Amino acid sequence: MPVELEGIISDFGAEQIEEKGLYRLYKGRYCGHEAVIACSGVGKVNAAACTQILIDRFKVDNVINMGVAGALEPTLHTLDVVIGSEVFYHDVSPVRVLEERYPFASVYKCDDILMSLAEKACAQCSEVTGWRRGRIASGDCFVEDSKVKEDILSKGGVCCEMEGAAIGHVCFMNGVPFLILRSISDFADEQANMTYDRFEKLASLQSNRIVEGIIRAFG
Repeated sequence: MPVELEGIISDFGAEQIEEKGLYRLYKGRYCGHEAVIACSGVGKVNAAACTQILIDRFKVDNVINMGVAGALEPTLHTLDVVIGSEVFYHDVSPVRVLEERYPFASVYKCDDILMSLAEKACAQCSEVTGWRRGRIASGDCFVEDSKVKEDILSKGGVCCEMEGAAIGHVCFMNGVPFLILRSISDFADEQANMTYDRFEKLASLQSNRIVEGIIRAFG
């Protein structure tokens, strides 16, 4: 969403370069590295289509997706950061439809180097007080129901959102390293909307700072 990109667009001195369909695309530089910044919109299809544009048209070396998520694990607190280890769909059933047919995978692993750089960035970021690696679950719904939350937790997700697995899926198909970062904005329960509204901007600021730390570490 636009609020998740405002800070990083400013810090990168990025300028809007074009609109591909409804996508807003920006190009800027940070610590000597060129970055294409995209606001994909909400949901799996938007995220997948935008990722493929970045890969096809801009030949990106890495894809980093940042944003907010609802906590599933009870040990997570608002503004904790989840560094994606793997991403998967919580709303695809049965999962074997992806495993038995192209691309023959239902879980997509984040890049080891990017995960390590993200951990270092979190350790150096004053806005981050807690972080962990974990499996991130994606689906086309904003989770605000405790029963749905428990179901996704039982599938192995530590937090849930609406884009990460689709981005990982596309990157997996194209052989592009990727990382999904999420700051916790709510608890994916009946109070999710209220909590989300309160913490959205702070969580977005965290994500911006972590991405900047990763890019600085590229050298």
